[in-house]
Amino acid sequence: MEKKSKFLTSISIGVATVWFSTHCGAGFASGTQELQYFANHGWFGVLMPIITFILIGITYYVGLETARQTDKWSYDAWSKEAFGGGTLAKVLAILMDISIVITTIAASAATIATGGLLGQQYLGLPVALGSIAMVVIVTLLCIFGESLVRKNAMFMTAGILIIVTIVIVAGLMKFAPDIQRLFAEGYVNPHSAQWSITGKGGQVPGNIGNALLWALTYTGFQISAIGGITSSFKGGQFREEAKGAMIIGAFINILMLVGICLLIFSQMPNIYTNEAARQLPTIFVVKQLNVPALSVLYPILLFLALITTAVGFIFGMVSRIEPYAFKNMENQTLKKAIICILSLAICYAVSKLGLMWIVQNAYRYLGIYNWIFMILPLWFFGFKNIKRRDRERLEVK
Repeated sequence: MEKKSKFLTSISIGVATVWFSTHCGAGFASGTQELQYFANHGWFGVLMPIITFILIGITYYVGLETARQTDKWSYDAWSKEAFGGGTLAKVLAILMDISIVITTIAASAATIATGGLLGQQYLGLPVALGSIAMVVIVTLLCIFGESLVRKNAMFMTAGILIIVTIVIVAGLMKFAPDIQRLFAEGYVNPHSAQWSITGKGGQVPGNIGNALLWALTYTGFQISAIGGITSSFKGGQFREEAKGAMIIGAFINILMLVGICLLIFSQMPNIYTNEAARQLPTIFVVKQLNVPALSVLYPILLFLALITTAVGFIFGMVSRIEPYAFKNMENQTLKKAIICILSLAICYAVSKLGLMWIVQNAYRYLGIYNWIFMILPLWFFGFKNIKRRDRERLEVK
């Protein structure tokens, strides 16, 4: 008897938490992303994450459903199926590969470097030792497959959600009057960051068009996590599971991101004009709450955010490389460990270029690149080929 398909299963929930945990990295936890891409523009900027994560969910769904239909879970394999085969598909798959590899290196490098600094600041560890500890933890979580990644994401995401929820609830209770006032005034930042292709844009009075471009750029960069998100769906049997994973994931991400954006928005314009506050906006807000427990809980949140982000990206990379590397090695666990360690070693080397260089250059250009070579092609070819495979399946029956 065929198992009844469901939207809500352990796999769909697991994939949703992998999505959130991959998104919830150092940039999210510190608030720098929320301020730069959303909250600094004005009242409308705070609501832009709704558009962002609906678009991300639609694009991720193409990856999940294509992998499920074809039973090909490495993004190199399922992307060719999504693009329909032929020369164009091979070219687009290579372009996707380039994006995901660069993003994996950049994002993982940022998390490793930040993890080293976090260990130094709160535990008194040498930066190198903290970074090595990050590499070891990420390796252990990646080498045992998609099941452990899902379980790790569910466990750590639960911790992150609890801490973020405490911060959001406490913040909204304290800063509700400020938020209401700013919305009532229709607050718009007269000096919001101007979006530009080159990244050399200065300041511009906040407007919906400029805010939308920042939100779409955020969408573009986040799409690079599609490899790890899709790999974590392995074992999914039904389309409803893929839809459920995207609906749950989008809801969690929107709820948490809008919540943090509201807290940061409540401190406008000071949080944007104060250089120190702009570096770590969420920590600036947390300090205003005067809740002693959060001084302990928030470093834990940062650590969990770093681990989950690195695991999400590196797991996707391991899944991509594994079929082609060390083909004669019988010990699959050792094989995954070697690939993971080598990947993280490269990431650590890149982290020496500096966190700000990574954020200001790599992320912006990847957002633009991904819209051209990933998002739009996946929408056009991906959905078309999903429908084609459905028709073929019905014809066989």
